[in-house]
Amino acid sequence: MANDLSGRGIDVHVMSLDAPGAQSFYPIGSSVTWHRLGSSAGIIGKVRRVQQMAAILHRHGVRVLIGFVMSGDKTVYAAARMSGARLVAAERNGPSMYRLRYSRRQRWLSFALLHLCDAITVQFPEYIHGYPKSLHKRMTCIANPVGSARSTARPERPGHDGRFHLLAVGRLDAIQKRLDCLLEAFGCIAHSRPEWDLEIIGEGEHEPVLRQLVADLGLTDRVTFHSPTAQIHDAYAKAHLFVMPSRWEGFSNALAEALSSGLPAVGFRDAEGVAQLIADGASGWLAGPGNETHALANALDQAMSNGEERRRRGMIAGQEMRKYQPKEQYRLWAALIKRLASERML
Repeated sequence: MANDLSGRGIDVHVMSLDAPGAQSFYPIGSSVTWHRLGSSAGIIGKVRRVQQMAAILHRHGVRVLIGFVMSGDKTVYAAARMSGARLVAAERNGPSMYRLRYSRRQRWLSFALLHLCDAITVQFPEYIHGYPKSLHKRMTCIANPVGSARSTARPERPGHDGRFHLLAVGRLDAIQKRLDCLLEAFGCIAHSRPEWDLEIIGEGEHEPVLRQLVADLGLTDRVTFHSPTAQIHDAYAKAHLFVMPSRWEGFSNALAEALSSGLPAVGFRDAEGVAQLIADGASGWLAGPGNETHALANALDQAMSNGEERRRRGMIAGQEMRKYQPKEQYRLWAALIKRLASERML
């Protein structure tokens, strides 16, 4: 996004909490300025961060500040106010996240702070109704960009090793991604689907627990963990079925990229950001309601049982993701930025 906006003549600066010598996982164009602020704990650290951010915004004459995954981070609000920049909250999660993860007090504070924003972006139109009505007028929908697939999956054919591969991609956490449920569900059907293996790509604090669960379930020779890779598209092309067991998402890049590659997917019917991308019966299978482990196991078993159906739904998945072409999403961002930059501060 930063690279594209820069190409449209917008002066783009990226601020992150990375250490001064950090390297970007994905390439940042030479016309984009990256400010690595470093992490700082405690009240004094937050005050310093606000001062750093405000100084950068002042020095470069920044008119619009976009906060990604800012939630209740008061330093972003303070820096915007101190510098006079217009503030956009780019919400990266479905609104159910506030109910599933936040206390009532935390929800109230987060929504109260959002009233200080000049605009709020969400990734699907129905998300707007998950916020207080007093915020609706300043909210707009901009989906994540989904590029064209570099290669196409063949979900109906076994791989070169003669086996089929179920793929999961995501952060290994204990709250949102629900990978423990996936492992338990796979364990329920592994004996009846001996030709299938599970590949998990990601890293996170929950990895030791998940590895122990694999051992406890007796799946050591059927489940493999891989580190994140910039060549993720190769993994999509080699897989035969994608699974996203999250409790909620915003607009999952991993899921959208898998679908774009012609890989049908399985997820939960009640998971925001998953059910919006997987069309049950068309581009994949949605599990539930009922016991989540059994529901997911049943959906996976159905998908694994029919290669021709995986092929059909994979074709539909690739076609459906074309509606999220990057060019249009970046155009919407550029229009929002230019509109806010041209408006007078209240």
